Amino acid sequence: MNSSLLLASTKTNTTQTPYPKLKALAEDFESNFLASMFGQMTSLLDGDGPLGGQGAGGDAWRGLLTDELAKSVSRSGGVGIARSVYAALIDLQEAGHSSHDNSE
Repeated sequence: MNSSLLLASTKTNTTQTPYPKLKALAEDFESNFLASMFGQMTSLLDGDGPLGGQGAGGDAWRGLLTDELAKSVSRSGGVGIARSVYAALIDLQEAGHSSHDNSE
């Protein structure tokens, strides 16, 4: 199956994809990447408030907030990383199946 055809289905529910575990893995990857990016963006904020609070409490709050923000962005379509990773994983999966079939 052509991965460009499968790209159109990546915006659908996970249960409707031919490889739901690969889709979940790609979405987790994007969420972790976004959490890291958001964490870097907010790490230098100073001042009062949940993102600028000093100390362990401020750091913990900032970490939780950036993780949830990343999950929310990823669940609502993300920035395109999950779609690209999903397509690459499908290509690898299918290449593995075809090389396994050819070796028999």
